[in-house]
Amino acid sequence: MIYLFFLHFILYRIWNKLRELNRKKDVVCLILSYPPFNSRNIETHRGWIRDVLEITHKAREALNSEKQVNISELSSKITGLLHHSIHDIEAHVPSHIIEQMCEWWSPGHTTPKKATLDLCIDDFMIRQILQYIQISEIRSILISGVNDKTFLRRLKNLPPIRQMFDLVIQVNVKSCLAIEDMEDRIIEELGFSKSSRGEAEQLLRSQNFLILLDDCEPIISFHDLGMAVSRCFSSFPGMPVADLEIRGNHHLLSWELFCKNVGEVMSSIQQLAVHLLRQCSGHLLATVLMARALKDVKNVRIWQHASRVIGCLPTSHAEDRILFNALSFVLEHLGSANKCVKYCASHLEMEGTYKVDLLDSWMKEDLIETLDEGEKIVQHLVNALLLESFRNGESIRMREEIRKELVNFYEAEMNPIPLVELDGRGLMEAPKNETWEEANEMYLMNNKISKLLDNPNCPKLSALFLQGNHHLRVISPSFFQCMPILQILDLSQTKIKSLPQSLFKLVQLRKFILRSCELFSSCQLNWRICHLEVLDLEGTEIINLPVTVGKLTNLTNLKVSFYPQANGNRKSNSSDRIIPQNVISRLLQLEELTIDMSSEDERWNVTIKDIVEEVCCLNRLHFLKLHLPEVLLLNDLRNESSLINLSWMHFRFIVGNHLKRIISRLPHESTIKFEEQESCLKYVNGKDIPIEIKEVLQHATAFFLDRHLDATSLSKFGIENMKNLKCCVLQECNEIETIYLSLHYMKNLRSIWKGPLSGWDPLEFLKVLALYSCPNLTNIFTLDLVAWLDNLEELVVEDCPEINTIMLPADQQNWRERYLPNLKKISLHYLPKLVSIFGNVPIAPSLEWLSFYDCPSLKILFPEEVSSHNLQAIIGEADWWSALNESERFQLQNLGAIFFPIERDIDLRTQLAEINDQLQAQMQETEPSEQSVEVETSSKQKQVA
Repeated sequence: MIYLFFLHFILYRIWNKLRELNRKKDVVCLILSYPPFNSRNIETHRGWIRDVLEITHKAREALNSEKQVNISELSSKITGLLHHSIHDIEAHVPSHIIEQMCEWWSPGHTTPKKATLDLCIDDFMIRQILQYIQISEIRSILISGVNDKTFLRRLKNLPPIRQMFDLVIQVNVKSCLAIEDMEDRIIEELGFSKSSRGEAEQLLRSQNFLILLDDCEPIISFHDLGMAVSRCFSSFPGMPVADLEIRGNHHLLSWELFCKNVGEVMSSIQQLAVHLLRQCSGHLLATVLMARALKDVKNVRIWQHASRVIGCLPTSHAEDRILFNALSFVLEHLGSANKCVKYCASHLEMEGTYKVDLLDSWMKEDLIETLDEGEKIVQHLVNALLLESFRNGESIRMREEIRKELVNFYEAEMNPIPLVELDGRGLMEAPKNETWEEANEMYLMNNKISKLLDNPNCPKLSALFLQGNHHLRVISPSFFQCMPILQILDLSQTKIKSLPQSLFKLVQLRKFILRSCELFSSCQLNWRICHLEVLDLEGTEIINLPVTVGKLTNLTNLKVSFYPQANGNRKSNSSDRIIPQNVISRLLQLEELTIDMSSEDERWNVTIKDIVEEVCCLNRLHFLKLHLPEVLLLNDLRNESSLINLSWMHFRFIVGNHLKRIISRLPHESTIKFEEQESCLKYVNGKDIPIEIKEVLQHATAFFLDRHLDATSLSKFGIENMKNLKCCVLQECNEIETIYLSLHYMKNLRSIWKGPLSGWDPLEFLKVLALYSCPNLTNIFTLDLVAWLDNLEELVVEDCPEINTIMLPADQQNWRERYLPNLKKISLHYLPKLVSIFGNVPIAPSLEWLSFYDCPSLKILFPEEVSSHNLQAIIGEADWWSALNESERFQLQNLGAIFFPIERDIDLRTQLAEINDQLQAQMQETEPSEQSVEVETSSKQKQVA
């Protein structure tokens, strides 16, 4: 017993080393799951990983057995393994980040929710799991830091997992306090009773199985089950509970590297940055290259261009497509330094050279004129990561991976891809066969071609663009026969009715676009085009989607439109389902899904509930367009088991029975503006204000309320739910009485309305107008606009530093008797340049409240602005009011009785609320007849004044 106690004491002393070793192993495993690492490096590290697993198993045996163990030898081996070199890894990930990851590291930069979902879980984390689950020595995996309860279910349904294992089961082991309890749960999940343990074990021995344990209690260590484990921690200090731990936040590594090198990522660019990282696929070197090239870039178009370049399809010259594309983008912006890079790629030795020798070579080659110019170029290329500085800056070298792809790039530059660019030439015939033979890309769009060659020989053709040839009706059956590497095909806006059989031999096809082919009605797709990533059938007249689409498991973008089928026109053998069951749920890589459907087609009502259920299984979606005939379907889309999160994606929802009009009353400009928004909600023919609509509205940037039956006020949908709205359209809502318009932080807003006002005015029913932090706004109203705002009751303007007047001056001859007849409340705060409100224009006969704060330039109130018999309160700073009364231009008397002073050192909103409460109390004490004539000046008011 004394020996065992002493043994445990000694073992506890080396557990810290063992814990440090395993954390280093976990971090190395994670980084090795990211490109680029060559096979030699990976095998070296994997040998070390196996040694770490072996020594960990021996240490565990030492703890659990009573036999003597050579503690000194065990400790020595652990120390030796801790000194394993990771210099090749540190070339991609700075050593201080690796050290932090070996502890309880969290990313230092703010991470968008979208990035957390897409980058950490859906891409990089699953990739690591799929890599290491195949290593026989790794029998248990702990997944920590994942709060998504659907993660294991999604992992279970991945096709590679299904192909890898004969048996995959998911077991909830919540409240299991011992290994026996867990085994009982597994036996039950296998369909056996607890008494049939032997049969269950026999089944598992005969199967290549994977068991996913969910909701594990933090007191059990799993080393002998051979299964992946989620959300489980060991209670034994320092002892790893599994062979490999994968931490969710560690997969923010690429985002951390990106932010560290790119500088500040503005909120308006974050989504573009996330998309760019996804295009980089976690390639650490490409990530840093792109980040440094985009450092401090604020131009959205440059970011969009960067995403397009990094996502380009592979060329015959590239060995590492992503790195090749990243270098292409970097070189675009180098200017004269490009020739120096080209020289280094061709002449710089792998071990590098002295900087002075490199500059001398550049001078001899006439690449630079002065040494100072050369020094600046070297520093620029080092900052861009195209070169590396070492030996205290005396020597220069180039990474081998970069050098190799630069050689490929300049070789491609010397031998450019043959392009045939004949777009928009008015061609009536296709080019001759010899033109097709050498072309890599052919641009024949927007011509008048009516017939193509029967069987052109195109061994090099990778992209063919034929869109906009409105006379093209038929394609020869053998046209695509000799296009073995075609990857992009665009037949949009042509008159073709069907597809030739040779198209289905295009096994390399990745993008197939048939947008707006109005005569195309029969869509028969063959499973052989299994690499297809984009399928666009929007604007066609297909009747249903073929079941073979479910086999296109690489699809990331699917857009379909369906031609409506009336009951009387439906063929007797036609299916009631527009989309066959389980087709959408198989497309697990989908990122964008558009289904355009007419509500006149009753088949949609048969299909839609199943479609919503299948859509909820797609965890990679970031765009979704659907027509939901019933409001309750929004619940199905957002229930607990759904993988859809509207706050992380863009959407286009039409909710309700939507019947298309022959003639729309909505101006075309309004429709375009609505459809330009990121997330659109259109609610049609609605009744009442469903909670489901309110909840989705919180995530919408555009709201279209069409023919609502009984809504009397837009605010009924909840002002708090409209914080993200950029566009709001109301049409034929006959009961609407109240509209509230609030504009916050509109930095480029210069006017509320531009253009003539005649006939129908969309602001006619506006009741509340609130403007906050609009730095470029100088005025709000014109006389013409004010004339339309008879229903306006409240005006709030705050923190608009350039406003000098609320209404522009107008010719007195055009005045009418009174403007803004229902305006009751005006609040003007933090307007340093305001010198005038409405001038001497007769306004607001019903005004009750007039509040000013921090308006130092306002030196006068015109009689017409404060002549309302209902005026109960004028609010402002005491010194401002005193200066106003001393002005010779301010002639009004007897207003001191309704003046309420504001203190500068007390919260403004608190004081306004107190004044409002005070006025309300006085109103209750006043007779109704007196209220309509004048405001009672109580002793309490006089004291405040």
